[in-house]
Amino acid sequence: MSVKSDNRRHQRIRYLGPARISWDDECGLASYADAKCLDVSQEGLCIEVADTVPVRSLLSLRVERIKVGGSATVKYVARRGRKCVLDLNLSQPLPKNSLGLALHFSPDCN
Repeated sequence: MSVKSDNRRHQRIRYLGPARISWDDECGLASYADAKCLDVSQEGLCIEVADTVPVRSLLSLRVERIKVGGSATVKYVARRGRKCVLDLNLSQPLPKNSLGLALHFSPDCN
């Protein structure tokens, strides 16, 4: 199991997998993006996207492989080259089976 060690309230589990997000841009138009999930925790996810999504944006997300879907708020954005890394706060905690699936699909467990 690969877990980031930091001062977060919940452990982060390294999980690399595809995700899909949608949000309304500054003009109120629907925007969509494919994302790469980097890690998950009980109350959040870290994803990488090509588009910039403003902090405090409300977005919908879907991570099929670990059966995660719902809404989240962008808490932090960092630019890494051409990509943006977004830290998301989930509106509902992840079900335990989703965390179990993330552990199962963790790069360190395959």
